[in-house]
Amino acid sequence: MRTTKFRFMWLLAAAALAFTACDKDDDNDKPQILVEDGLYIVGEATAWADYDLKGQMVGGINEVDQQPRSTMFEKYVALEAGKTFKIVEIAGKQAIEYGPDNIADVVTNGENEQPNVTAKVGTYKTGGSYTVNESGLYHVVIDKELQKIAIIPVPYWGILGGSTPYGWNDANTKLQLKGSFNKQQMEFEITGLELRKGDFKLRYGSGWKFWLNDEGTVKANTNFGGAIDALVPGGANIVLPVEKEGIYTVTMKWSAETGGLGMTASMTKTADVEPLPEYPETLFMIGDGVGDWIWDNTDLPMIAVHSHPYMFWKIVWMNETGGFKFAPKKMWANDFGKSGDMSADSVYNKGSDNVPVPGTAGYYMVVVDLKNEKISISDVKVHLIGATIGNLWDAPVADGKFTVDNANEVVTITKSLSAGELRMHVWHKWFPVQDPQPVAWWQAEFIILNNKIEFRGTGDDQERVNLTAGNYKIDLNFKTGAGSITAQ
Repeated sequence: MRTTKFRFMWLLAAAALAFTACDKDDDNDKPQILVEDGLYIVGEATAWADYDLKGQMVGGINEVDQQPRSTMFEKYVALEAGKTFKIVEIAGKQAIEYGPDNIADVVTNGENEQPNVTAKVGTYKTGGSYTVNESGLYHVVIDKELQKIAIIPVPYWGILGGSTPYGWNDANTKLQLKGSFNKQQMEFEITGLELRKGDFKLRYGSGWKFWLNDEGTVKANTNFGGAIDALVPGGANIVLPVEKEGIYTVTMKWSAETGGLGMTASMTKTADVEPLPEYPETLFMIGDGVGDWIWDNTDLPMIAVHSHPYMFWKIVWMNETGGFKFAPKKMWANDFGKSGDMSADSVYNKGSDNVPVPGTAGYYMVVVDLKNEKISISDVKVHLIGATIGNLWDAPVADGKFTVDNANEVVTITKSLSAGELRMHVWHKWFPVQDPQPVAWWQAEFIILNNKIEFRGTGDDQERVNLTAGNYKIDLNFKTGAGSITAQ
């Protein structure tokens, strides 16, 4: 009897506990959210009609310093026109929906290295939903500190770099959409592409970055590097070794099932290629026209043109008389000079004779093209480019041209400059007409760092010197390698 009574009392207590628990749950009539905290893209315009971890936005990387930015989030997503989607922030049991506040179409035609697109950009507020005008793949970026959102179309992907026939120009190496729009999966592809030893990156809309604010302090990467099977926004150039040269099919694929940013890449080799001619990595000048004929006394390395392994340049002081030759190393082996007479445009064919100096002492620009076996001697052309010269990037900028001051043995400019990074380059008549890839200004770039001229050559992007707005005198002594920037 005591056992039965005890069992009855225990059942009553359990029922009371169950009733209390049900009362507590009934107080919350909202559906339970079963995804982790974060920002999500969701809606009928997307593949995710409800919250899905695969639709979660990931932490963004600020292109300015290539460091993670805690308030930036991004995601690639296929969006269907005429249907709506939302960006929702999940924080515990709370779901905060973000919709458009002051948003407008922004056209970026490649300025400031942005893609050639029309994006929706503006502020956001609580509540509301978004639509796009055309179905396609989009790059959605939101920054909570700026309270800005950008919905950027991805019209195509491009592969560009020293590995491709067209260098760092993707005009002829675009990965176009394969098939039609699909909310679940979209592929962009190029076939029959010759890839050689070198490096490359992938970008959309022919742009490197997208500005999220007018000051340019927050930018989203619109390019990928890292590795073909482990893409990194704004990552290091992807390297293709010589043993993997060949004809390739390259694919950029977006999938609603991938998670993360949603993008993956692949490369399939479809045919072999014949080895390219081998060119020396270095080239030196020597001779009594530029110094003397003793290698221990004359140290005149030429500058390699980036992504053009057959081409070298140098601004060199020439004497009134004498001549000079070239060699891959500072020794008498595989040396060469000119053959025959100079053409009307100051070009020699490569040969075995000494190259004579023009006869007037001063600075001259020498360019050697080993592929076409040509040697050019021309006037010096040095130009400013970019932010300090009115944000002009189409080389050569006429208003940024330096003057050759042979009397003081400098190449110089005195000019009122805008605030920004000081960037300089040489220019030559051969640069814009190289086939199949022209020489871009940055492939013959140099800077002044610690009062010394530092040449980019075949290296990566250089450290920058930032100027405040003002009037400056810039002197370049190519005899000593000294450079100076003096506020006037």
